[in-house]
Amino acid sequence: MGIRFGVCEFAFPCWGSVAIKMAHEAGFQGMQIADAGGYLQPHPENNGYVEYERYGLDLRRKDSFPLLFREVQEDYLSAAREYSLELTSIYLYTLEHQGFIKYSADTPQGTQCRESLLNGIRAAAQMKIPTVTVAAKGMFGTAQNDYALQSLRYAAQAAEEYGVQLAVLSDLAPENQRKLVDALGERVKLAFDAYAPLVYGTGDPVRQLKESGTQRIDHIRLRDSGPDREGFSSFDGAVSLLGQGKAPFRETVQAIRDMDYTGWIISDTPYYHPDLRTAGESYASAAAKDVQTLRAAFEV
Repeated sequence: MGIRFGVCEFAFPCWGSVAIKMAHEAGFQGMQIADAGGYLQPHPENNGYVEYERYGLDLRRKDSFPLLFREVQEDYLSAAREYSLELTSIYLYTLEHQGFIKYSADTPQGTQCRESLLNGIRAAAQMKIPTVTVAAKGMFGTAQNDYALQSLRYAAQAAEEYGVQLAVLSDLAPENQRKLVDALGERVKLAFDAYAPLVYGTGDPVRQLKESGTQRIDHIRLRDSGPDREGFSSFDGAVSLLGQGKAPFRETVQAIRDMDYTGWIISDTPYYHPDLRTAGESYASAAAKDVQTLRAAFEV
C-alpha cells in the first residue's frame, strides 16, 4: 500500500460530494467522512417539528442516523467513484456531543451513545468503509474512564461482528493509550494525532509515535498551528498549513519513515479557516499546498 494521503471531510466548508470534489482537486487520495449529523437528526417519520414530538410512546427520542439511508450512502459512494477517491473511515463526529464518556451503559444517554456506535459500524460495513473512528477525549476521573471503556468494549464487539476496524482518537497519556488499545483486542487501534500531545501537554509526539509502534496504529493525523495568544500550542491558535507552525512536522515525518509505516496520513488542517485564505485562493488550492508538502516530505 505504501504511504497515502487523505483528509477529514470537516476540513472543508461543505460536506458530502462537494467536499469529496475539493479533496480530489487538491490531490488527496482519500477522505475520512463524518457521520452526516449522526444520531441526533430528527427521524423522518416524526417530521421533527418540536422537541417533545421527537419522543415516542416509550419516551425515547425518535432520532435517525442518516448514513444508514441508502440515498445518503449512494451520494458519498457515487462521488467517491466519480473522483477516484477512497473513503477511509467514518468519524463519529456527533458522538462527542452526546458525551459517551459521561454516561454509564445503564442510562438512557448511554443507550443512545451505544446506538450511535452500532449505527456507525453498520454504516461502515454497508458502505464497505474499513474503519470507524471514535474520539475518546476528556476522560477525567475514574468514572469517565470506566464509562468510555464500557462503550469501547461494546464497539469493539460490534466491530468484530461486522468486520470493521475501530480506531480510537484519545488525549490520554501515551502509556494509557497503549494500554487502552491493547486491552480492547485486535479490532481496535489508535488514530494517532501527532499534534494533540503538544496541545494536551502529554509529551513529545515524535517519541510517542515511535513507542506506539506500527502494529497499534490505524492511521496518523497531522495538523499544524501557530501559537495562541499566550504562546502555547493550541487548537485555537493561528491556523497554519503543515510544516508552517509549532508542530515538529519534519521530525514527525522522519519518525514515520523510520518506522516503515504504511497506510493513511490524514490531514486535519481546517482549510475553511480564514487564516489560510489569501486573495483569490480557493479551499482546494489551499489544501493542495498541504498535499505538495506531504509529497515532498515523504518523497512520493
